[in-house]
Amino acid sequence: MENQFGREHMMYGIYIDPKSKLPVTRQICQQLRELIESGLLPAGIRLLPSRSLAKEWGIARNVVIEVYEQLTAEGYLEGRVGSGTYVAEGINLSPRPQMHGVSSEAGRTLQDVDHQDIINFATGVPDLKQFPRKIWGKYLKDAAETAPGEGDDYGDIYGDEGLRSAICDFLFRAKGIQCSVEHIMIVSGASEGFFLLAKSLSSNFHSLYIEDPTIDFTRDIFQMMNYNLVPVEVDSNGMNVDSLTRFETGHIALLTPSHQFPTGSLLSIQRRHKAIRFAEEANSYIIEDDYDSEFRLRGIPVPPLQTLSPSRVIYVGTFSKTLLPNLRIGFLIVPPNLSGRIAITKEKLNMHTPIIIQHALRQFILDGQLERHIHTMKKMYKKRRNLLTDRLIKAFGQEISILGDNAGMHLQVHFNRIHPCELSWSDTLSFGFRVETTNDYNLTDRKNHESIVLGYGNLSTDEIVEGVNRIHKFVSSNGNSPAL
Repeated sequence: MENQFGREHMMYGIYIDPKSKLPVTRQICQQLRELIESGLLPAGIRLLPSRSLAKEWGIARNVVIEVYEQLTAEGYLEGRVGSGTYVAEGINLSPRPQMHGVSSEAGRTLQDVDHQDIINFATGVPDLKQFPRKIWGKYLKDAAETAPGEGDDYGDIYGDEGLRSAICDFLFRAKGIQCSVEHIMIVSGASEGFFLLAKSLSSNFHSLYIEDPTIDFTRDIFQMMNYNLVPVEVDSNGMNVDSLTRFETGHIALLTPSHQFPTGSLLSIQRRHKAIRFAEEANSYIIEDDYDSEFRLRGIPVPPLQTLSPSRVIYVGTFSKTLLPNLRIGFLIVPPNLSGRIAITKEKLNMHTPIIIQHALRQFILDGQLERHIHTMKKMYKKRRNLLTDRLIKAFGQEISILGDNAGMHLQVHFNRIHPCELSWSDTLSFGFRVETTNDYNLTDRKNHESIVLGYGNLSTDEIVEGVNRIHKFVSSNGNSPAL
């Protein structure tokens, strides 16, 4: 694709005008039709996956899916099972169109607006400005200058023993997890951890019980490894384990029990016990994704699922939320009988985490910097959560329910009296904000009463206040909200 069209046409030169009165779906459909009719997107070419385009264009994935479905119905595109979406054959070509007079200068203008004026309630992003960069830089410098001889090699496939020991001690203090160095494996981010698990377990397991809705990248990893996904609906008590009678042969489960994404629900103790019992009876495993439970904002911290059954739960931890996403470092707590198998897979794939970063992080933890930073950010996120909920209640009153705000850096807003079809959350750029919805993360085609998911980790207090004002104006423009 890139060889044929270059970087510009990987996004197909599509220009989404946030000030246009036309819905985003119609804007994209119209421009794709013209690209196909002009021959710029020739017959037989495979289009990018909907998820990739949604990220490129900064819109919800369901909008891209709607575009693909519409153009498929019109005959411009065709879907091929297991292969993707392609430009259909037999379309009469017309002269190359002018793209609505959009110049490169217009593209730069949109980019400026997108970055400077659009308030993005992005989820999963910590405050990128508060990370102690100077302090971290000193630890990196010291690690680079003082690392022993193995610092120039790939190091232990399990990770630096000193870092693993520091993580063990931190986990016991912070979460009550009791484990030894031998149980921990350092990985380059949680994504690598999930991939290793999917690859290592694939000889014995072929299906995955997975929360619906759920984060997209974990789903994609297991799909790419040819697992059959078995969606299990999420409610206010987490994954509805009660809907299962047992774990079928060859099935494992993936849970986010401490703070489900995107709903924010907490897996009840009854369902925790049932899930573990199912795993034990089936000689299976549960993968626990604990991505942000350090930031428990209401009540006491909830013990991880791993503490209930260390032999059946594989724990996936990350520093992406507590520190920075681009550090790309995480860890697994692996039952002893699986440790060797996963290590062999990691070795064969040559997946080593940089030693210098590991040494720096080890000393960062040992000196108390990690816990100090978590403590600071927890107070900050709690203030932002309180501000966001207060402003939402002031703006909408009884028209909304706020859910999943007990932990982390996001919450869910449910509009009690508004039918989901009445609001198009993919068309909010003209109102100066961007949000995701719970339906964006559905695994099935079901459409629930749509809720929006508001991330506040990387927003200032001014942005939160103004962002709620813009949400209110958007809702009000559809005649669905009381005045402020």
